[in-house]
Amino acid sequence: MPSTEDMIAAVRRYTEAHSAGDVDAVAAVFAPDAVVADPVDQPAHVGRDAIRAFFAGTHEMVDAMDLRITGPVRAVGDFAAVPLQAVSTMGDARVAVDIIDVFTFGPDGLVTDMKAYWTASDIRPVED
Repeated sequence: MPSTEDMIAAVRRYTEAHSAGDVDAVAAVFAPDAVVADPVDQPAHVGRDAIRAFFAGTHEMVDAMDLRITGPVRAVGDFAAVPLQAVSTMGDARVAVDIIDVFTFGPDGLVTDMKAYWTASDIRPVED
């Protein structure tokens, strides 16, 4: 079982890779057979290749994305629940969405399952 510190470090790698636009590094956080539901009520992406393709498509839709942890990471057993905020820039527009991600970790410290809790009603414009 991964330690609390290992799970928090993996979550930080995930957010930093997103903010850098590095979809290969995002995908590397996941196990080869991982499952991602983002948002949770949509069809899941199964396997690292499908997860990488999903996040690559997300990054292609925006000019920039800043994904940050906005509160304490709660890591218990094989799970971590994380409050996040994604701020995306598309041309002159900036939008933010508050998200709760729940990660499940395998014994090797890779993410085996991630569920992202958010809906379109959570998206709001960012005023400069």
